Amino acid sequence: MIIHITVPYNILIQRQDEIISKGVNPEIYLSSSVLDTCQDRDVHLLGGALKKAGLSYTFHAPFMDLAPGGVDSKIRRATQERLEHVLHLAALIRPKTVVFHPEYDQWRHGEAFDLWFQGSLEMWTPLVKEAEKVRVTLALENVFELGPETLKRLLEKINSPHCGFCFDTGHSIAFSKRGWKEWIEVLGKYLVEVHLHDNTGVEDQHLPPGDGKFDFTGFLSFLWQQRLSPIYTLEVHQEEDLPRGFTTVKGYMEALSSK
Repeated sequence: MIIHITVPYNILIQRQDEIISKGVNPEIYLSSSVLDTCQDRDVHLLGGALKKAGLSYTFHAPFMDLAPGGVDSKIRRATQERLEHVLHLAALIRPKTVVFHPEYDQWRHGEAFDLWFQGSLEMWTPLVKEAEKVRVTLALENVFELGPETLKRLLEKINSPHCGFCFDTGHSIAFSKRGWKEWIEVLGKYLVEVHLHDNTGVEDQHLPPGDGKFDFTGFLSFLWQQRLSPIYTLEVHQEEDLPRGFTTVKGYMEALSSK
């Protein structure tokens, strides 16, 4: 089973030979600053190198300051420009998935849910149509959502096989009021990717799996029992923790496959 690892684009470009030689299947994080400077030719060459090495790869879109469901028209136009640029790059090398943050926050959008929801549909609908054209899959990730209902409504309304759900284990501990089982029971049919990282429930720490409170054994066993086979991405932010995190996740997967 392939395990992807989050790698920022600029680091991947700077250390491309090293990372490829280690057999890393990257989830390439494209920050807004990267989008300001990256060239199509470089992205195309990177995709070619990854394919030649037989590696799998995904994209993660920028999210800082962006508002896909924003009420302010100028903010939404800026967000649309960023997200369209990501899909343009995806069309060049066709990653397996492109992960986006829907950016719903109960504290900011609770009283304006209908405005946020309508703005979100106006943002995602053309992006999903473009994803269908270039044959890539968008994955909407839980971040500040307290439960699965908001993303369920959004995915039901979008209603496309090219738009699914990315479940983030660490975010579910840090921000959600519902357990992972309810998230998967509600959104399992949309599940295309899982972000694997841990925390102690205090903040979004992006610790290696096993260093916090998330029940990875129960969670992964449940997905296995449900015959769900999403892309798994290790999203640990400290490079020195990556080998230990990867070994831990690999151990979970090998235990499942031996059953």
